Amino acid sequence: MSSEPYSAPLSSSHTALGAKIRACLLGGALGDALGTAGPERLEDTLSVSSATQLALYSLDGLLEAVEWANSGVGADETACIWLAYLRWLRGRGLALPETGLVPLPRPIDAEELLHPTPAGTADAGTADAGLDPEVVSALSSGEMGTRQRPVNTESDSPAALVRSAPFGLLPYVPTETVYKLALDAASLTHGHPAARHASAVFAATVHGLLSPGTTLAAAAEKALAPADAAADSDGGVPGLADRLRSVISGPDFATGGTAASGTAAGGTTSGSGATGGTTAEGALTLGLSAALRAENALARQAAAGAPASPEDTVTAALREAAAAGGAPAAVVAGSLLGALYGVLPGPLLASLRERAAVERLADSYVSATIAP
Repeated sequence: MSSEPYSAPLSSSHTALGAKIRACLLGGALGDALGTAGPERLEDTLSVSSATQLALYSLDGLLEAVEWANSGVGADETACIWLAYLRWLRGRGLALPETGLVPLPRPIDAEELLHPTPAGTADAGTADAGLDPEVVSALSSGEMGTRQRPVNTESDSPAALVRSAPFGLLPYVPTETVYKLALDAASLTHGHPAARHASAVFAATVHGLLSPGTTLAAAAEKALAPADAAADSDGGVPGLADRLRSVISGPDFATGGTAASGTAAGGTTSGSGATGGTTAEGALTLGLSAALRAENALARQAAAGAPASPEDTVTAALREAAAAGGAPAAVVAGSLLGALYGVLPGPLLASLRERAAVERLADSYVSATIAP
């Protein structure tokens, strides 16, 4: 990252941008918690899994690079993110690599979100849900995976995808910069091209939603340009952009119906073999589908002059994504809808055990990146 101080253009609305950033992070956490618990579960308390923990450490690694830049010192943002993931590994009580590398602590390391859920509670063990063994093995190896030297090249799980939304929350940079950053961060643990490019498309879509007035369909379409450009190169994913375009233009969005299982719009099966939410592309497809249907439902209500209720519609979209693709798909839907609207369902937010921790981390990031 450049050593130039990080500043916001005067034309930006700091309040609106900050709201989008906070809602994106909280939306991803809600999707994770709801998907982990089960979409129909009605409990007083929902709790995030390791997926949200790693997403917040993605944010903190990016924050550290921004802080270095604001002080006039350049930093390798991917290295900062890798060190953040190692701090997460240590905070979970897992062994650091036997390389002698000991990352320095940061404030996030003291947050309650890393503490095990008390035994005997309804959500005991939730933090261990979504704990991808390939993430742990990659981080424990001591090898910093890169696009040139990937690790876990056979893994196309959604574990890298669900921690990638924060890379889209870096404002005032080109989409291509966000796309490459997300590719590099995914490569730290997942070398499969589909896992890396699905993560990058997700982050780039979030980035597009930071611009006022941008629709989700427009942001997703713009995010597909780098995927198109890389499709036929070594490490690209042929057909990925076309499959996701079929989601954006799916006929079910015009009627507000639910995409049928196995169709291009529903995304349960893709040309890359993505099934449900068990792969990165499958989870991205299902989460994007649910979010697009929510956006279209609200647009139709507004066009008809009917009172629109973003909170109710977002809640329904999260439950739909969770039912179709589990927590990974719900993370995608929640992150996208949070970034799109900047508001989230109050009752669900009130039930999120880690809400305060997420908001503190979001506020620190907003202060470093967009505060005037």
